[in-house]
Amino acid sequence: MRKLTHYYSLTPEWQYDVVKQLNTELIDNKLIIVPDDIGEGFFYFSPVMDGISVVYAELTTNTPFKLVRQKSENELYIFHFDLSEHVNLIKINDSDYQIGAFNQLDLAIFDNQFETTFKPSVNERTIALRILLDKKLLHDFIQKFKKKENAFNHIETNKKVFYHYGNIDSNSILLIKSLQNKPVTDLSFDSFIKGISLKVLGNFFNKFYESKENHTELTEIENDFIERTKDYLINNLHGPFPSLIFLASMAGMSSSKYKSLFKKRFNNTPKNLYC
Repeated sequence: MRKLTHYYSLTPEWQYDVVKQLNTELIDNKLIIVPDDIGEGFFYFSPVMDGISVVYAELTTNTPFKLVRQKSENELYIFHFDLSEHVNLIKINDSDYQIGAFNQLDLAIFDNQFETTFKPSVNERTIALRILLDKKLLHDFIQKFKKKENAFNHIETNKKVFYHYGNIDSNSILLIKSLQNKPVTDLSFDSFIKGISLKVLGNFFNKFYESKENHTELTEIENDFIERTKDYLINNLHGPFPSLIFLASMAGMSSSKYKSLFKKRFNNTPKNLYC
């Protein structure tokens, strides 16, 4: 298995050792071309604004390959959005998670103070967006979001470090997918990905801080994704009922939110409609 070790920073220098290990080229301090002996595709890096940078990957590997992100002194949180239509593996705190398929969760958030490993599936197209954020920007978020299952003791410091594993919202799915429609070599790609990154972050934090009491109406995007899952159910009545997790992930929502919005839209539950 080919192994790449790297670290992250908000500035381009973390890419230099990556290029050396892959024996490939770095273009404009932004674009790393995947070499033929691993597969095809690229990694794209760009500073978005002070305290925020983005890494975008589109690649298809032809050999088993793992990317080990080493912990570093850089005070960052990493938001990993995975839109691959298959299962990839991500190891967080020595635990393996499946990420990227419709019936799996597709968002991971983790602290740069511990190591993670990402293993893309062989001969499958992997699409992933990683947004790197300075911890100083997220103090309020982390304080509000800390839960017992979302933190563990860092061995060396005995301090709690944070991680989260969940769903991408439906609007952000469309935004990230739009990156595939613009060539990475296009002169406008850099500005485009910066805008997409900020919108995706905005969607996440709007959803996070949004109170349940204020969420009374379905948005147009939510309604569209709920309708798609209903159409899927109707077109597959001959088979077994798909799991609620599968349907919720197809809609880019948590299971509880999906079930609530489905009932609000159709005055019924997915399983009752299916039966």
